[in-house]
Parts: sequence; C-alpha cells; structure tokens
Amino acid sequence: MKLIFGLGNPGKEYDGTRHNVGFEVVDRLAELHEAAWSADEDRESTVAKVHLGDENTLLAKPQTFMNRSGDAVRALASYYKVEPKDILIVHDDMDLEPGRVKTSTDSGAAGHNGVSDVHEKMKTKEIPRIRIGVGRPMGGLSAETWVLLQPDDDDAELIEETIVDAVKTVEDWAKGKPVE
Repeated sequence: MKLIFGLGNPGKEYDGTRHNVGFEVVDRLAELHEAAWSADEDRESTVAKVHLGDENTLLAKPQTFMNRSGDAVRALASYYKVEPKDILIVHDDMDLEPGRVKTSTDSGAAGHNGVSDVHEKMKTKEIPRIRIGVGRPMGGLSAETWVLLQPDDDDAELIEETIVDAVKTVEDWAKGKPVE
C-alpha cells in the first residue's frame, strides 16, 4: 500500500488558498479515479481509496491543520504499516515561483511548518515530496498571511498548471517512478 498526503488546512475558508494546493492535488486524483472521501476520525484525516499502478493507494487530507500534519501522517502510516518510502507528501512551497513543481527526497523542510512536523513525527526526512510553487509574499505581507490568501488570476492560472503536473507526477510515483 502507498499513502499520498495532500497537505492543507481543513475548512471552507481555506479552499483555494496557496497553502491548500496539496489538498487540491489529492482531490483531483480522487475525482479522476471516482473515489469517495470519508472521515477517519481516529487518524485525524479524510481519506479516499484508489488503485494506482499495481497497488491500493490511500489518498489523505490531514484534518489537523498544517502545522500538525505529522500527527495524521504518523497515525495513518502506523495503522496501515506503511514505510516512509511508500509515503508521498504534496505541499505548497514559497521558494518556488508559481508554475514550478519540484520533487525531492531526504531534504529539509525549508521553513515549511507542515513538512517540518511530518519529519519530526515520522523521525525521518526520507519521505518523497512534491513541492508546488506558490511564490514569495508581495506587498509587505507576512508568509503566514500570503499562504492563506487566494492567488491573483495570473498566479492562479500558473498554480492550476502545476496542480495538473503534480497529479501526473503522483500517478507516475505510485506506478514505481522514483521521486528524486
């Protein structure tokens, strides 16, 4: 089994924000594979089961808020006995411009509190990740404010393109293509 976590914040007020691009990727995957979301309250997540490649795959959206994402990742990984190499984290990244997607394994969190919490709770950085560019704050905004805003039309278009690319990258990873 593989676990794919889209990181974000639960609640309608966060829909469409830069911080929730991870949720958007797993939502698209669930839609493409006609999977229904259900609450897994014991593991603080919303989950959907899909079949990607040769394996059953669990899509997950932690319901812990971004900064405590590691609680949900650890709980689901432990429950399903999934090793870190079979977990994929999809999240926003301010160090990448909108329109850019990068993959990484065994790299630091670069200030992303959700990723940092996952590393801490899983006791490893060796978890594959897909990083979706949302750009740096503009107009004197703080990082916290920036990621909780919806992007302007130009950035939204670029981010949409990266979400489509990220969905393809997730499917390739689930079929055995390594994330580097």
